[in-house]
Amino acid sequence: MRRVSSIALVALLVLVGCGGSSGPSESSFKKSYSSEKAKLKKLGEDVGQAVEGAAKQNDGTLVKEFEGLAGRATTLAGELGQLQAPTKFRTELASLQSSITQVAGTLRQIEAAAAANDESAAKAGGEAIVADSQQVKAIDDALSKKLGLPSTP
Repeated sequence: MRRVSSIALVALLVLVGCGGSSGPSESSFKKSYSSEKAKLKKLGEDVGQAVEGAAKQNDGTLVKEFEGLAGRATTLAGELGQLQAPTKFRTELASLQSSITQVAGTLRQIEAAAAANDESAAKAGGEAIVADSQQVKAIDDALSKKLGLPSTP
């Protein structure tokens, strides 16, 4: 009976992680997130320029431009999902990833509107991307503040 109790105790210690890794460190997450934050900032700038300059572009150019931006947003969301975050940052990180995925979807809608030469859908997409971007910025700012990083302008 003593042997069974010892085995059960060892199994319990393994399950609760006693003596195991303490998880990702805040400093390593901060470093990783800083790299992704730089990509997010550049993506935001590029999306802003694309939306502002859309009226001057032909539909074929817009399709390619927004397709590329949507791909970058999708990639960024995936990269954020691969970050190893300490528990206290996981909620904001998941929210940010979700919001960037939403941005990618909106960019795809703008791309489809340009392909269909649908001006009203493109305009609606432009308005939606502004709201999406504000949501991303708010979440990024909150996460950055928790990490002691500067907010994105």
